[in-house]
Amino acid sequence: MPVEPVAHTDAQTPRADGGMPPFSLATYRVLIPSVLGLAFATAAVSTVVQAAHWSTGISADGGATMIVSCLVMVALFVSTLFVKRYSKRFVSTSTFLAVHVAGVCSLGLAVARFAVADMPQLAVLALGVGVTVGSTWLQFYWLRKLRGVSAQAAVIVVFCALGLSELLTFALSLAGPASALGAFAAVVLCFAQFAAIRVSRAADVPSDHFPGVSQSYFGTDPEHFSNTSFLVVAAMGIWLISIPLGMGRGFPQGEAVGMSFVPRFLVLVFTLVVSALWVRYGLRSRMSAITTSIWVAMESLIALGTVFFAIWPATVSMGASFVMTAALVLNAFAWYLTIAFISFGWRDPFYYTSAAWIAVNLLTVAGMKVDLLITQVFPSNTPVIISIMSFFTLLGAQLVFTRLLSSPSQQREERERAEAAADAARAADAQQAAAAGDTAASEQPPAPLTLDAIRRVPLMGVLAIAEPKDVPMVSTTPDSRIASAVIAMGQRFGLTGREVEVITLYALGHTQQRVSEELQLSTSTVHTHIKHVYEKTDLHSRQEILDYINEYES
Repeated sequence: MPVEPVAHTDAQTPRADGGMPPFSLATYRVLIPSVLGLAFATAAVSTVVQAAHWSTGISADGGATMIVSCLVMVALFVSTLFVKRYSKRFVSTSTFLAVHVAGVCSLGLAVARFAVADMPQLAVLALGVGVTVGSTWLQFYWLRKLRGVSAQAAVIVVFCALGLSELLTFALSLAGPASALGAFAAVVLCFAQFAAIRVSRAADVPSDHFPGVSQSYFGTDPEHFSNTSFLVVAAMGIWLISIPLGMGRGFPQGEAVGMSFVPRFLVLVFTLVVSALWVRYGLRSRMSAITTSIWVAMESLIALGTVFFAIWPATVSMGASFVMTAALVLNAFAWYLTIAFISFGWRDPFYYTSAAWIAVNLLTVAGMKVDLLITQVFPSNTPVIISIMSFFTLLGAQLVFTRLLSSPSQQREERERAEAAADAARAADAQQAAAAGDTAASEQPPAPLTLDAIRRVPLMGVLAIAEPKDVPMVSTTPDSRIASAVIAMGQRFGLTGREVEVITLYALGHTQQRVSEELQLSTSTVHTHIKHVYEKTDLHSRQEILDYINEYES
């Protein structure tokens, strides 16, 4: 049955060249809830727990709040090793609780500060952990919502959120490092999450407007995101640069550096400039070297910080402003990296979000403690600390550049070798058939498309539904043909990545409820996606889709 594609608006259709559509509120508003949610959650922690950046401390009590919070997140990380994928109900309920935990704990600290009461240190620690864990869980929720978006959209969201959160933190810092006003503002930021969540649920899924392709993140195949060694290399890069950042934030004796108005203002300016630069890159789809340029920016900021430490050791706050900016950029880069693995890795998103957050924060605290240890061994420790900071920064850069970013070239070389071997085998078979006078051998149909080949197609497909060895399909060969036909149909009719996911499972015989469970979507959202597919393809039932696929195959 010949079917003509249905025209749809540019705001819903990604450009054929993989670039971003022209900027307009109608097109990009689907990203706004995620930007606001990430910014509000980050600003709440920065204001209440990190003293609104009046110091470089990762928490106001020497890192104790962050260490305890990391232990909670370790428990979450361990749970993901046993729970294959958390249900949508669990995510919704836990997010609801996280908003209340963060808001109520912020309110408790606000009341204590307003009443100028001497609250027991243990109670202050517990409230600080509540704010940190609750707000961090909200960050995880928003990163999870961005599953499947393009690298360009991910860059726009994370750096817009970074700039907005720092702007809010700076404004609240004017009230003082431990003011009741800042804590009350954090309460508002926490409960404002409900409004952002409500808007996001009523809006389209971000990946529908900005469907992701694995190659746009690091230029690599989706298989690498489920490869343990690839994940380890990415994580080690963050680990190695977190240590010198912690040392810079505790320079020179392991204690947080006090930040007056000028250094705080410099952190704001540097952060806004960096954020605006990469948002511009995302809008213009200049993604070929995004990871390299972010890493170079962090290295440059750390280098400038060490220069100022060396030249003006008596005024360390100036050098600390560069280091603080690098730490904020690392936080945004960790978000970007997390979105990539959430989108194309097979584990539950909490696995990647918790691992990245633990690595950044725990090793930053460890870096500050290294300063303290060095001070005990070397009284004149400035050159020693600068040397060690430079060593870890260089080591992290070498690891990222030689392993993480070399993956695409290695993959291309492997593909070229495989293609050359296949060409040679086909040529040998043709020569043998010609010598035997058997022309039928050269006219044999190609081998059936395998499931592994389907997963290499640069669309979402059934990629992120489950672990590759446990994809929810009944039999490999027939289902692979259906999946490949749906992908081809998606390319022909301009289906989004999410629509391809939904209609693939639907065509394979799953009920809408099962598709909802597999993709962590509501049944109404699944129904809406199927309705959109019907409108675009002019097919109106599962059987008509299967009939189209059978005719397409023939």
